[in-house]
Amino acid sequence: MAQNKEFHYQQGERILCYHGPMIYEAKILEADNKHPKTNLPGPHYLIHYKGWKNTWDEWVSEGRVLKFNDANLAKQKNLEESLSKKGRSTVKKPAQETTAEKGKKRRRDTLTDKDESVKKPKINIPVPDPLRAILVQDWENIDKSSLVVPLPRKPSVKDIISQYRTYRNKKGGQESDGIANEVIDGVQFYFNKCLRSRLLYTSERQQYRGIRNKFEQLDNSQIYGAEHLLRLFVSFPQLISNMNLAEDTLDTLKYHLSDFLNFLNDHRKEYFIDEYQKFKD
Repeated sequence: MAQNKEFHYQQGERILCYHGPMIYEAKILEADNKHPKTNLPGPHYLIHYKGWKNTWDEWVSEGRVLKFNDANLAKQKNLEESLSKKGRSTVKKPAQETTAEKGKKRRRDTLTDKDESVKKPKINIPVPDPLRAILVQDWENIDKSSLVVPLPRKPSVKDIISQYRTYRNKKGGQESDGIANEVIDGVQFYFNKCLRSRLLYTSERQQYRGIRNKFEQLDNSQIYGAEHLLRLFVSFPQLISNMNLAEDTLDTLKYHLSDFLNFLNDHRKEYFIDEYQKFKD
């Protein structure tokens, strides 16, 4: 590794690094005055993303690297929060308001001032770093490489949920098994309900139509697997924001969903596939 004062980061240093729109924790493995493959001049670093496979190690320019400190950790958090809101509709100010519209606006403002409970609930479900890496790989396979998940998947979402239910009921814990099972049932319900509208990339829709025609008698949770289930967990914060839930209910929901996500992470080698395939009509 070339080490001199031109480099702002050193071998073995813990850093943050941009990968696509996100910022991830990483480690400096090597440094060079130019990119070893493209020969682009300037400081470049070979980095390893924490929790990711070594195949994701890459040379990056210094512009993508950030010091691991409180300020940049806050930037990482703010970026995650802003991206989670992407796609939500924004409120546009009309050019002119009629008298009726002004009256409705005044009534809405009065209601908001008097009743803070109308605010949408917010919930953050931390995604373990290895699962974040899987999400990025999933996106690249489908969006960049035009691949699809081979279907039907085994184990299916229904299989995974059944295995988690067995694990959770044996584990017990601070929440009752009754509440745990309600949340588990909800995961399966929302997967079946949301797959077509929320969990598919555009390039997957033709595959969806074909597989549904072939397996009309099956639920989505019996056809799809961990790859699409993980996408559901990423969508849960926005789904939950549209529900009228009390604070203690949100805490309970977050506890159980996080526990399920950690279970998915612990069994990721069993549940997630490494090879996607070209779509065949």
